[in-house]
Amino acid sequence: MKVLDREKVLEKILCYKDALTERNRAGIEAYRKGDFTLKFTDGGSKKVTLRQTKHKFLFGSTGFMLGCFEAEEKEKKFKELFSSLFNLAVVPFYWNALEPEEGKLRFHKDAPPIYRRPAPDTVLEFCSEYGIEPKGHCLTWNWMTPEWLKKYTPEERKTILERRFREIAEEYAQKIPSFDVVNESASNYRYGREYLFEDYDEYALQLGQKYFPGNYKILNETNEAIWRDYMTEGKYMAFNMQLREFLRRGMPIDEIGLQYHIFADGEKIEGDPGTKNTFLNAKFMVEILDLFDSYGLPMHISEITIPSYTGKVAENEQLQAEIAKLWYETWFATKNMKSIVWWNMTDGYAAYAPLGSESGENKYGGGLVRFDMSKKPAYEALDSLINGEWKTNVHAVTGAQEYAFRGFYGEYEVRVEGETGTKVKTVLFGQNGASAEI
Repeated sequence: MKVLDREKVLEKILCYKDALTERNRAGIEAYRKGDFTLKFTDGGSKKVTLRQTKHKFLFGSTGFMLGCFEAEEKEKKFKELFSSLFNLAVVPFYWNALEPEEGKLRFHKDAPPIYRRPAPDTVLEFCSEYGIEPKGHCLTWNWMTPEWLKKYTPEERKTILERRFREIAEEYAQKIPSFDVVNESASNYRYGREYLFEDYDEYALQLGQKYFPGNYKILNETNEAIWRDYMTEGKYMAFNMQLREFLRRGMPIDEIGLQYHIFADGEKIEGDPGTKNTFLNAKFMVEILDLFDSYGLPMHISEITIPSYTGKVAENEQLQAEIAKLWYETWFATKNMKSIVWWNMTDGYAAYAPLGSESGENKYGGGLVRFDMSKKPAYEALDSLINGEWKTNVHAVTGAQEYAFRGFYGEYEVRVEGETGTKVKTVLFGQNGASAEI
């Protein structure tokens, strides 16, 4: 892979960068931080140390390779790198892999292995061990339906889909807070109608309400109906029209997911105006975010691929890191954003490709970590944000009975060393104005 021309790739970002930087600074300060108060039960002089240990905001990636690596050492390293950066893991519920044989569900760890499709219990065990929140993906999709479903009529498929929802809910509704209930129907509805049935997405949303009433139910969409469609249709892009209509009709949608996969060759992101306007135009990015933010629903950048391509070209890896850092700042600064999910953390293990190959989605080199598990600059860039710039640490000495500070929302370890001894407490500062006594 050749070295990409940074100025050409970032042309539509650099011309807007000053305004974007200010927008992001203000948004992060307004929406990701709050004013908090510590109240002391003891008097006298006190040394106060606050160390943020967890984010309220969710930063995630997929757990699709858990139990699937070719070497135990890679599995161990993956878990270490994942848990150091992320607090959300996507759990696979693809129908063709969860139920490859009709009626035989692969819920549990002893299920027959399938590459990139660990049993949900395998991922949940990892989440429990490392204090990571799980997210289910996806209950209804036009692709990856099982072969055995084809023999049934559309009406029979409706009954079978309901059975799928019921069985997953019985096992996981109390274990997984959120699910992508419908995936990519605004961009691929015709295929869904063919493989499932007419109005399958609307029916699935109703099933979501029936079987997952206490879970966050997400309508998730991909590039074609969002970023690409916006280039020609503007606010009339397919996903916006679908969402507007579904909400008008009272469809049960709690949250919305926007995928962001730059599945384009290097020559296109360098030289094709359409590709650059779709994925790397700062003005359009903010306009699209503002449009969906106006619904007032929690939002997710639900799937991310930013390529560095194959060949371990240092300049291209640095460019990937620069784009990742800028977009994470932009998404984090958006008012109703709830999570940001990088799709494939490790190169060589992406979809539609043999392990370690350079075909399928592997050709984009969209991981944060190389195939040998060494960190790429993009991993380091996100780590510097998530575990550095976006975490609050305070050291102070006070003789007052209260101590006020401003910090990022999340969980803190509070340590107070006073005249009567030392106290340590874990405190969640999850909303503006929160206080805690120690």
